[in-house]
Amino acid sequence: MNHCRKPLCAALLSAVVAGAGGVAWGDEPTTQPDISKEIQALRARIDQLEAQQKQQELKHQQEAQQRQQESALQAAQYDADRHSRLFDATGVTAGYKDNRFFIQSDDGNFVWRPWIHMQFRDVTLWRQDFKAKGNDDTENGFEMRRLRFGFDGNLFSPDLTYFFNWATVRASGSATVTSSTGAKVGTVSNNLGGVPLLEEAWMKYNFHDTPFFVKAGQIKDPLLHDQIVSSRYQHGIERSLTGDIFANGDAFTEAATFIYDPKSWVRTEVGVNHGLRSANTNFFGPPTNGFNYGVAGRAEIKAFGRWQDYAQVGGVEIKEPLLVFGVGTDYSERGHAGQTVAVADAQYAVPNGLNLYGALVDRYTTHNFGIYTQSPTGASIGTPDPAVANRPTNEYSIVGEVGYVFNNRIEPYARYEYMRLQGTPAGSQNYVQAITGGVNFFFYGNRLKLTPEIIYLPKGIPIDDGPTDVFTSSKGKGEIMGEVQLQLLL
Repeated sequence: MNHCRKPLCAALLSAVVAGAGGVAWGDEPTTQPDISKEIQALRARIDQLEAQQKQQELKHQQEAQQRQQESALQAAQYDADRHSRLFDATGVTAGYKDNRFFIQSDDGNFVWRPWIHMQFRDVTLWRQDFKAKGNDDTENGFEMRRLRFGFDGNLFSPDLTYFFNWATVRASGSATVTSSTGAKVGTVSNNLGGVPLLEEAWMKYNFHDTPFFVKAGQIKDPLLHDQIVSSRYQHGIERSLTGDIFANGDAFTEAATFIYDPKSWVRTEVGVNHGLRSANTNFFGPPTNGFNYGVAGRAEIKAFGRWQDYAQVGGVEIKEPLLVFGVGTDYSERGHAGQTVAVADAQYAVPNGLNLYGALVDRYTTHNFGIYTQSPTGASIGTPDPAVANRPTNEYSIVGEVGYVFNNRIEPYARYEYMRLQGTPAGSQNYVQAITGGVNFFFYGNRLKLTPEIIYLPKGIPIDDGPTDVFTSSKGKGEIMGEVQLQLLL
């Protein structure tokens, strides 16, 4: 307050002195004025002005405090309203980025990316001496191999990601009805063609600013690279026979896993599951479901390249030379029987050039109960050879693939597989060779491509594998399957 009082006093006193001086230098009045009374009046006036100024300052302080309180109350109300909503977002944007459609909040805490995947085929299957009297069998027709749709993104923060997808069932037929003991009691017809079937549904959480993640839901079993890679990014029309028969193929399993991924040269994933081929099952074990439980894990080492280029088997549109080695294993238990699948694989690729993939797969079964095979309506177990049923067996497969990309437009490729199977029907051919060749024509990378392909099995195969359109052949006789596939990915 002194900064207001002193100038005011000085001004008033100056005025008094000036007035007094004027009286002193002019004609002398008949009576002298009482200066002390004027000073007292002046001081009273100053005190009154100061009191008014204090009141004004206090009023301003009270108004400022009130505004501050109102602002804090509004902020608290906004924060409460924001957290009471499911989507804690300030605004929403939508568009197309990195070949994906998206809708997201401005802060990036909520992201939703829908997608559709279609594979339409013309298939021709020829089997030598398959019909009666030694006649060959030839089948031809169109097939909607896959129509999948889903969405992925993150919730509440970039640390919590999710992935959901469904595939339409591509066949109708009959289903076996079993008793509580697993005995067949009859069949029922079904009409599943085009009905959505859940494939994947999982959430993954990253412990913030660490390389550690947890993942739970219906997922790909972390085992073999060929089997983990999405059907959208396979080298050929379909994943290998080995991937289907030995390593879960195009099926999924319910699981919870722990992931270490520092975004550098190594990453690992380990966890528990419901066993191989246990998608869309409840918590019961055999005979209701295939397995009681399973444990699985995989480790990958990147010598050079980018992890994002490793999300395919092939080499189209990769940005840098790539070399990755991987090992994985899965132990699934069924009652008193257990099977262990172990794999070692590697992939090499260079931009617009050579790409290679190879894998060694081994399966040891303590009590062989047959081989799970996949059909359009689900997985099933064939009757094993009595010579190996409920006995320890060891099976293996060798896979090698090679391709060459020209200008990210054309990619001829070839694959060779050699399998030793046990647990197949009695008298069947247990040694299987599969030779595959084809060409990818990329119009917009994997998003739109056309692929003609031929699979040749010199001695046939003793089991069905519906996903690759390969079916049981006559004993030791040849089989050829030709396909032309159009793939669209949005």
